[in-house]
Amino acid sequence: MAVLLSLISSPMIMPAQGHTASSFTVLVQENGFSQTSPEIIQNDSIVWHNIDNESNLTHRLVYDHDGDGLYNGTFDWDSGELQAYCERDGNNTKVDSNCSSSFMVIFDMNWTVGNYSYQDIRSDNTTVNATIRLLADSGEHVEPNSPAIGSQFGVNNDDDVEDNGSTEDSGLSPETMLLYIGLFTGISSVALLGLLIFRRSEREDFEHGQNEAE
Repeated sequence: MAVLLSLISSPMIMPAQGHTASSFTVLVQENGFSQTSPEIIQNDSIVWHNIDNESNLTHRLVYDHDGDGLYNGTFDWDSGELQAYCERDGNNTKVDSNCSSSFMVIFDMNWTVGNYSYQDIRSDNTTVNATIRLLADSGEHVEPNSPAIGSQFGVNNDDDVEDNGSTEDSGLSPETMLLYIGLFTGISSVALLGLLIFRRSEREDFEHGQNEAE
């Protein structure tokens, strides 16, 4: 009986739902970035797409974590020259396999919370500065299958950019919770009724015994 009552009175334990890893798009444009200071959470990723087909410039995105000016450290990144367009043949295969117009970085849990300032080094020797603000991931996450840091791939400018979201486990449904509560309530009611009948029977037996003694 006590166990049943404790089950009813105890709060239902729901599965913890944490951050779902997401991918954010930043466009590299003639006049700068579409977002100069995006805020993301650990395990998120950023994909840069070069859409600057007006200036005939290439863009090179670099981040120098260790400050040695080489962009080849563990947490450095270097996109290489990003073109606005990669020529393709009749089979939709890039004519130049080294041509890239997009660049991705995944900010996994190895990246500490803070601000990361990076640069776009343009082929006209000018630079554009931007900052990424990385926030802490305080919960569990659903991480999609994504390329590793520094992955490069080419896209056509007229392709639509799609963000694929991951669904989170919703846990117990409200109907299931109500069913459990109703079941526990019914069982406890039957047990309580049986206890009252038992005590009443004991009381009647006790009074009957006293009457016989008199």
